[in-house]
Amino acid sequence: MTYQAEWGGLHENVAYAVRASIRAGHTIDVACPPSRLTDHLLALGAGVIDLLPSASSEELEPLLRDRAYDLVHAHPFRSREIGLQLAASWGAPFMATFHGSYLDAVSTWHERAALIGAVSPAVAENLVKSAGVPAHKIALIRNGVEDELFEHPITPVQERLERGRADIVVLARMDKDKLALVESVVPTALMLAEEFPQLEWRLRIVGSGSAVGDFQEHLRGRLAVAPNISTDWMGWVNSHETSRVLSRAVLAFASGRGAAQALALGTPVVAAGSQGVVGLQEGENLQLGYWGNFGGQRSELHPGNEEIAERVIELLRDPKAWHAKSVRGRQSIYAGSSQSSVDAAYLSAVQLALEHG
Repeated sequence: MTYQAEWGGLHENVAYAVRASIRAGHTIDVACPPSRLTDHLLALGAGVIDLLPSASSEELEPLLRDRAYDLVHAHPFRSREIGLQLAASWGAPFMATFHGSYLDAVSTWHERAALIGAVSPAVAENLVKSAGVPAHKIALIRNGVEDELFEHPITPVQERLERGRADIVVLARMDKDKLALVESVVPTALMLAEEFPQLEWRLRIVGSGSAVGDFQEHLRGRLAVAPNISTDWMGWVNSHETSRVLSRAVLAFASGRGAAQALALGTPVVAAGSQGVVGLQEGENLQLGYWGNFGGQRSELHPGNEEIAERVIELLRDPKAWHAKSVRGRQSIYAGSSQSSVDAAYLSAVQLALEHG
């Protein structure tokens, strides 16, 4: 895998796949750029090979020498190019995982792949319709959430507000493609602060990235009109701390795994990702959000910010409805997003790819 960001959904996806593989008895090496991920992979028991995204064919030669693998699994763009080259050199089957709406010229190389993973049905459909990938060659391997989170008691909304403070959590990689997510927070936060002036509203922003400074300035200017709104820029925190923060929040804005994590903890979530805002995850919006990895695919529904805010206000005024909505949201994604189910899907895909070889 190659990447520019310090952390994000790609890093978590790889870490969970590595953990599942090692638990199943496989030996794993991960070629990736030096980062905080490498320490995590080493702690899991994986081998790590330093690989820069700009690596040339000559620089790849050390990877080829004295090595042989049963399977090469790569992620899109430069890492996919490298993975195909290595798989051909070793005569090993190749699999790739797609995370979003990009196609990475897959129509030119899918015949060389034993299997292609997709993190959502929307991604799978796009690969079939737009690139001609045979449907039978695609495996759905969602972003998962630890099973224990689904068993965690849902904290009632009254308890989340008992200190006179209401937290809104924003989970995002702070790069320019996430601007729609950050922008969608502002109108809802302002409406909530106006509707409940007795509460101190705190935006807890979990994540970082190349545009964090721009986003800080943007939010500072937009939220200055509301004296009862503050911002807490937390940066990247571990999954355990993210769960703790989410479990005390009254609302989350997130995409991908972050949105699933919020739903698993019973926290209402507005799905908003690189492809736009899907809206508060309930009813048809939840169906659409789950289909597209919570904002990773363009939506035909375009809920307005005012509509989102009004619905959140309605739920906050009715704790029983808020709790019922939280329970249903959790139940709706459990079968497909519990980490044990995702691990089983991933290991099944690995076995299918190995059979291909």
